Order: sequence, then C-alpha cells, then structure tokens
Amino acid sequence: MRESSLTILSSDFLKTIKFLASLLLIIFTTGCGIQQSNKQLDSQNKILGNPADNLRYDYAGTFDQDDLTFLQETFRWNQDLLVINYNLSDDDCTIKLNKPTDPKTRYDRSRNYWEPFYNDINVMGAKVVHVEASERYGKAFGSYSNRYYWDEKGFLLDHFFNNARECENVLVVNKEGKFYQENRSYSQEQVAYYIAKLKSQLPEDPLEN
Repeated sequence: MRESSLTILSSDFLKTIKFLASLLLIIFTTGCGIQQSNKQLDSQNKILGNPADNLRYDYAGTFDQDDLTFLQETFRWNQDLLVINYNLSDDDCTIKLNKPTDPKTRYDRSRNYWEPFYNDINVMGAKVVHVEASERYGKAFGSYSNRYYWDEKGFLLDHFFNNARECENVLVVNKEGKFYQENRSYSQEQVAYYIAKLKSQLPEDPLEN
C-alpha cells in the first residue's frame, strides 16, 4: 500500500510540475508578444515611437528658459528635438564595464554601437549628440566628430544628470522645454517613444498644413 501511495503521489507531483511549466511558458510567450507589439516600424523599417505607449522613464517635466537657452547655445540646437546621450566617467560608473582605455579605440567602439542604434530609429528630425563627462575622452571624441562633446565645467552633470545611476543616460527635450529622461541603460524603443511623445506635444506648424 505504501508503494502504491508513493506512486500515486509521484504521478500527481509530476502532473503539477508539468502544469506549472506550461503556465509559465504561456505567461512568458504572452509577455514577449506584448513587448514585441510595442515595436512599430515606419515605411523605411525604422522604429517608430507611439505617443500612446507608456514606456519606462525616470523623469519628465519642463525646463525653464535658462536651461533651454543653455542647451540651444551649447549644442547649436535649432531643431524641434534634441537627444543627449550622456556618459559618466569610468570612476563614477556604478557598473564597471571592460572598456578600452585608448581614446581612439574607445571612440570607434562607441561610434560602431551608437550609429546603428540611431539609424534604426525614426528620430523625426531630432539632433542627436553624445556627451562625455571625462576630460580624457570628451576632448578626444570631440576632435573626431562634431556630434561628441565634453562636459567641460560639469554643468550638464550637475544640473541635468545629477541623479544618473549607470554609465549611459539619455535626455530627450523639445523646443518648448518639455523633456523625458532615463538615468540608466535604455532601449531603442524607449528613445523612439520619448521622441514621438515630445513631438506630439508641440503645437502644429501652420506652414505644414
């Protein structure tokens, strides 16, 4: 009788395990489907943000005129939108990454990552820049490309990225000062969403109608 009872219990246990595994598979598959449905492509197969989405961000708000003027003058920005990718110095990174120390090697690695990252996004005419907190890399990168800047006086770090939590952070702002910010690693879908959301908040240009 004991042997028979154990056999029945073992059979029931296996059935329960199989049921739970099937349930987890359904949940995982459904979750993946939802995640993929947020990735929309335009006619050129670029990732297109949807203002109706609600993707993750750390901060959102409106900059005052002084901050907006600083961004316009610093980055010679006159487009509807500005995207700032801000990299902390190695000493301030909470996650230590095995990055090359040679400036040109690091620049090439950065460019090879970020160019495809943004080429795959419909940036809606936004100006995209990269800022380095490190003097060593900021100066060097700026000599290789006019898309790269050094935060020489630490103003961006002190006023815009003072709550940065990881090495790479992003800020997207429109010409009226409204912004979205993520102070940690971010995805193409997040950036596309911030861009689309901020673009939709701008008043319509009567010349375009």
